[in-house]
Amino acid sequence: MFLAVSDRWDTIQEMIVANKVQGEGDYEAARRYNEETRTFVKGKEKAGESIKGSADQAVDKLTPAEETALKHAKSGGQDKRDADLLRKLEKDR
Repeated sequence: MFLAVSDRWDTIQEMIVANKVQGEGDYEAARRYNEETRTFVKGKEKAGESIKGSADQAVDKLTPAEETALKHAKSGGQDKRDADLLRKLEKDR
């Protein structure tokens, strides 16, 4: 059974929308981020709070969230190991 040209075009468009491949960036995620950032800034402005950081507020000690993230971060040795492995795999191809 063959589809009419317009039916095939509708099917192609549906596949493109369902695929959500967006090329050099995720437009939907960027839109959500921008919207949430605007909402955050407007909320701070409405409350009369400053959104600028200050060097006086900076501390050398990591927050618990930063410490947790650092535990999951790669060390420089892991990056070197990964780079060496990739070079070896490419050479062996």
